[in-house]
Amino acid sequence: MFTIKQMEALYWVATLGRFEAASLYLNLSQSTISKRIAELEQRFTVPLFDRSGRQAILTGKGEEIRGIAEEMLRLNDRLSATARSSNAPPMRFRMGATDLVAMSWLPELLSRIMQRYPSIEIEPEIEITATLLERLAERRIDFAICPRIMQHPQFVNTALGRIELAWMCSPRLWTSDTAMSTADLLRLPLLTQSAGSILRPVLQSVIDNPKLPFAKKITCNNMGALAELAAFGLGITILPRAFFSRHIADQRLRVIETEIPLPMLEYYINYRNDYHSGFFQEVSGLCQEICDFTAHGPND
Repeated sequence: MFTIKQMEALYWVATLGRFEAASLYLNLSQSTISKRIAELEQRFTVPLFDRSGRQAILTGKGEEIRGIAEEMLRLNDRLSATARSSNAPPMRFRMGATDLVAMSWLPELLSRIMQRYPSIEIEPEIEITATLLERLAERRIDFAICPRIMQHPQFVNTALGRIELAWMCSPRLWTSDTAMSTADLLRLPLLTQSAGSILRPVLQSVIDNPKLPFAKKITCNNMGALAELAAFGLGITILPRAFFSRHIADQRLRVIETEIPLPMLEYYINYRNDYHSGFFQEVSGLCQEICDFTAHGPND
């Protein structure tokens, strides 16, 4: 008799291209994966994998079985969810988020998930956007919350909300109540996000604009550090306004009006639609329910 475990092993070896990668994803030993594939192949007169190269490539028969395996796994997900009266899968939930989420509503999200699914094991990762999307593509995480989307039909993308960005500096650098001219702005060092940070792609038209030759640029991949550098008087920076409201209230930073408009930072949920999609959809709904970038911040 064919088993779900055998189908699961074949599907993930084929999807990830290596037995080792499948064993890491399923949290099983490589010998267990190999045994399940061997048991499955014994039922057929031809091999399901071409093992002549470094990657595990499906044969023609293997491709046929992979399609059936995917259908069986989807049906098994639905049946398991029905039996549990929820979509929570018996799995580790590996989710990734940027530091803005971690500093605001991530604790509430994790609390809600644990309350709803007491037996699930959650493994949160806090990383920059580029790393999160890379790990999502490699299936090293299952779910990502960040300001970019995976543009591929295999992924589900859901918009979460927008964050207002603002120019900020120490009150000592700009004492006037009027807007800062572009000429005055360019005389100040720009404290900016380094490559790979969540704001860099959004602010590319400002940071990397040849028509805006700032006197000097100091880059950093941590927004909290940028806020402290700006509060010390080392230059002007661009930060999410709500997240540094305490700095503004304490007059360590002030919001500066300029002639250069700033875009909004929009956040998205990203996850694959091929496995445990019902559970991911439920978590996505929780995110949309509790996400509030305007009411939280690292200093509130």
